[in-house]
Amino acid sequence: MMKKRVIGLAAVIAVITVASILMILYFEYRADAVDCYAEVYRDDELLQTIDLTNVKEPYQIRIAYGEDEYNVLEVRRGSIGIVESSCPDHLCEHMGFVHTSLMPITCLPNHLVIRIVETQDKESSEKLDGLTY
Repeated sequence: MMKKRVIGLAAVIAVITVASILMILYFEYRADAVDCYAEVYRDDELLQTIDLTNVKEPYQIRIAYGEDEYNVLEVRRGSIGIVESSCPDHLCEHMGFVHTSLMPITCLPNHLVIRIVETQDKESSEKLDGLTY
């Protein structure tokens, strides 16, 4: 009786492990298949649009705001993040690198917002109206 439970438990763990690995591979493949862009805004003004799909080597961009306020963005293939900031709390640095449009990176003291726009999202968002959205 105990042997059947152990075998059943091992089978359930094996199925969950295989399903998790397949999900990770699926989302990695999907992320590579989607063209994505980063839109950098300051005070609701679009400063720059960065193509994240075709990045060969990681690079950094410094965005200054005033004399002593700045953010340093690091652009990688498929993702972007803030690696250095002059803001007092540095929460924007702790947001890490984003690669989906689910949550933007924001630096409120420096009035900076970075949004990821996926080409599929841009096309499908044009089809939505007020009721379906």
